[in-house]
Amino acid sequence: MAPTGSNEKTIVTSCGMCYGTCTIRVRVVDDVVVGIEGESGSPQGYGNICAKGIAGIMQLYDPNRIDYPLLRTNPEKGIGVDPKFKRISWDEALDLMEEKLRECLKRDPRGLYCCSSPTFPSERAYNILCFQKAFGTPNYYVGGGGLHCGNGPHMVAGIFHASWSVIPDFKYCNLAIYWGCSKGHGAGHAALVAMKQAADARERGMRLIVFDPFESSQASAAEEWIPIKVGTDSAVALSMANLLLNEYKIFDAEYLKWKTNAPYLIGPDGLYVRDATTGVPLVWDSEINKAEPFNSKSVKDPALFGEYEANGIKCRTALEVLRNHLRKYTPEHASRISGVPSETIRRIAKEFGEEARIGSTIMIDGHRLPYRPVASIYFRGAGGHYNQAWQCVSLVLLNHIVGSGDMPGGALAFGPPVHLGYPGTGRLKFQVESDKDGLLVARSWPYSHLPYPPKEPHDPPERLDLQDMFYIPTYTTIMMWKNNEELWRKFKIPYRPDVMLNFASNQIMSVGNPHTVLENFLKKFRFIISFNIFLSEFEESVADLVLPDTSYLERYTVSTTFPTVGVSCHATGLGEWVWAIRQPAVEPKPERRPMVDVILEMAERLGLREKYYAALDEWITRAYGGELKPENRWDPKEPLKFEKIMDTILRDRFGDDKGLDYFKKHGYLKWPKRVEEVYWRAFYDVRVPIYLEWIIRAGRKSRAIAEKYGVPDLVDWSFHSALPDYHPCPSHITQTAENSEYDLLAFYWRSALHTYSMTMENPWLNEISENDPYTYTIQLHPETAKRKGVKSGDLVWLENPEGHRTKGRVYLTEGIRPDHVGIAACAGHWARGQPIAKGKGVFFNELIEVDKEHTCPLSLGQDICVAVKLYKSEVR
Repeated sequence: MAPTGSNEKTIVTSCGMCYGTCTIRVRVVDDVVVGIEGESGSPQGYGNICAKGIAGIMQLYDPNRIDYPLLRTNPEKGIGVDPKFKRISWDEALDLMEEKLRECLKRDPRGLYCCSSPTFPSERAYNILCFQKAFGTPNYYVGGGGLHCGNGPHMVAGIFHASWSVIPDFKYCNLAIYWGCSKGHGAGHAALVAMKQAADARERGMRLIVFDPFESSQASAAEEWIPIKVGTDSAVALSMANLLLNEYKIFDAEYLKWKTNAPYLIGPDGLYVRDATTGVPLVWDSEINKAEPFNSKSVKDPALFGEYEANGIKCRTALEVLRNHLRKYTPEHASRISGVPSETIRRIAKEFGEEARIGSTIMIDGHRLPYRPVASIYFRGAGGHYNQAWQCVSLVLLNHIVGSGDMPGGALAFGPPVHLGYPGTGRLKFQVESDKDGLLVARSWPYSHLPYPPKEPHDPPERLDLQDMFYIPTYTTIMMWKNNEELWRKFKIPYRPDVMLNFASNQIMSVGNPHTVLENFLKKFRFIISFNIFLSEFEESVADLVLPDTSYLERYTVSTTFPTVGVSCHATGLGEWVWAIRQPAVEPKPERRPMVDVILEMAERLGLREKYYAALDEWITRAYGGELKPENRWDPKEPLKFEKIMDTILRDRFGDDKGLDYFKKHGYLKWPKRVEEVYWRAFYDVRVPIYLEWIIRAGRKSRAIAEKYGVPDLVDWSFHSALPDYHPCPSHITQTAENSEYDLLAFYWRSALHTYSMTMENPWLNEISENDPYTYTIQLHPETAKRKGVKSGDLVWLENPEGHRTKGRVYLTEGIRPDHVGIAACAGHWARGQPIAKGKGVFFNELIEVDKEHTCPLSLGQDICVAVKLYKSEVR
């Protein structure tokens, strides 16, 4: 039984053990946390928490945490090098931090590179994004969390749903197809609520079909697990689209006419044929047999198929172009690529089309809406590949062919991009809109770079990762490529990496081969400052100054649930909105300080107060639905204080009686969702592109810049087209080479027990992991093991064609394709500062190459499946 005492209290706050941010109740006795449980009244969890959430107490009181500032005394940097840290005072640390930042500011502020863990999006906004903007540097990324999954999946969800991701409408969905994702089955955004929703949906009768090379948690729970070859999802999805449009003739004509650009006329150059007066795309009105601007009120029946002549130009509708493009993706062709039987592809495509119930409607709260109870959803498993951009487009396209995008039962934006305002004030309001071409534009987004419309590329690029000369990527790895110096020189970038400011990100483990990341990038910095609660591989390898941050149970943050479009997603479907804060359950040890307090002090010391306030305004407007009211504007004479910032934002959005004091008492505020917010697409005149014409135009601009500076082959520009295609991963090509010894495809999967690389140090989670046969092992099929002469428990090497290798113990399971090996992500720690995690599991990222050849030419995300050979280790 938990201890009791005279000084007992309960603090309502937000969990920080993953980005699910469930609302929790923390029981504190005599200023000691003695237990954590879910808060039943909050829509962010409804009282449920997972093993990670319960184990948060062990992170808080881990004796291996950093308790005071540390200064590196060993000038040598590298993996396995002893940093010889020495303890220094906070005064010394702050003075040194100011000195290094001031020197960088004087040399060139763009030399500051900021990096953050994606686990804490609200803290990241105030710790990193606002300070970065105030300082004057464009350079920022989130390590592997963004590069492995963010670029493709988030980009495509933003274009098609104005959201961070997509998820089935569990309340009404009857058939969900999962492509490399686990929503509702143990991981992901709003994980605990999604699990309950998925379980209820299955009990109601929703069928689940999972394409995955591994019998994951979602695959093991599905009616059908289809063990697809990793990275080939687009071949199957494009074949299904071909069947729906060309053979089965199952498509939602009304949705395609009015909610997509399917009727837009396309000229021989692949671009829209535009109205000579207004410049907007033309459609062919079948009723009057004439080309008209798509947005003309007179258009009655835009043609979906056919060839026409407009403005003296022979043209076809976008859907006609797509339909013909898809004909090459026969089920037999897709089967040869993916290993999925052609008859299975045919059957599932037909079931998906028929279950969409095109033409049916449903009444919800007085609104009659289209009822399309099917969803095709994806995430990092399908998106983390060389072809990730077009792969994700192929998978989401199925929803828009049958009209299920953000309709009851269909594929919903996750989280919702529309909120019509908090009922008490009308504040916190954001909606979607269309651009001049009628296409969907998100207005709430965690970054200034929207997924659409394409931003104008910088000429020359300013960022070290060249992200700003492209129009789609959020992040790139170009600053880590072997030829980065040559690229910076050719693009006339006048500065180099100078100072890095790192918040809880372990770039050594999370990005790719750690030696590549270290030698090509991290060793180039003059000085690296890192905030963390443990000494990870990053701090030990490269950090010069380490500052002891607080845990999530020891600090404040403004909101863990807004912006809804981002990592902190709300649960899908009808229900309730919630604004939840994070607040301390206990005071931190004297020398642990919240990073935000240190950052605000640095902004003050460096004279950046006004610029920080300006950056804060920009963030609030984009993330929290509009500017501050005039009476709540920042006073530039008032020093930066985080609790004051929190109180101002909360009162501005919810009223003077719901400032920080209210949230300290209650922890969260909730109110009901509206039908117009959940199924917003039916209420807004916006379209999505089944033909991505703008990529051709934007790609030409980026290519012209590359050619101007003598780098014409920077990427494969053929990817910058308007229609999705299947492209093989480098690992697939390696395996097709004659007599290739790399006969297995290796991939990683995410364990629901862990978040990135940050939780392996937790003793409770480690104990569970050690008793789980999968988390710390290499999964191998028994047939393959027999052929290789390997038994369960054997220690083996996996080696890629570049000679990089990783070691682990085999676990035999029939729940994996015989030509694949699976590994749980982000294990295999070696840091001295994490003795519990050290030596546990397999370090998959050793095998990931960080170079042009393993980068998606369109999204610039990383390819993370690897061709490997397996052989026994000499050491047992």
